[in-house]
Amino acid sequence: MVKNEKRNEIVRIFRKYARMGLADARLNPIQAYKKIDILCTSRRNKLDMLSVYDTLRLLFLDGDEETLDALFKVYFSGRQYRLSGREMSERVTRLAKEQYCDDRTIYRRLEKARKIYERVREREALILDGEYFGK
Repeated sequence: MVKNEKRNEIVRIFRKYARMGLADARLNPIQAYKKIDILCTSRRNKLDMLSVYDTLRLLFLDGDEETLDALFKVYFSGRQYRLSGREMSERVTRLAKEQYCDDRTIYRRLEKARKIYERVREREALILDGEYFGK
């Protein structure tokens, strides 16, 4: 149950990132950081959005276009706050048909992005708290 709650929280953060208008591939790092600083009021919210941005950059730099495509087409499309389970599975099925693969492959790609996000989020929190460099 805890795993599902964690997954849902990360999906909610990805969706919020898109609703804030940050899911734009044309944003360079400085523009993204400035926009996040302006739009986010709390430190936690800023860390969440920076972690999503850094996750997307890592996937892009790694050349993982399939995972990026899955994120954009499943999590980032649409403006509603929450995705119903049915709607998400429909998006996954549609993407799987487009890419001639299995639904489970799309779910694995989304899981990979969530795991990267978790690791990035942990590191950024440690760095900003000063614990990462032994302060």
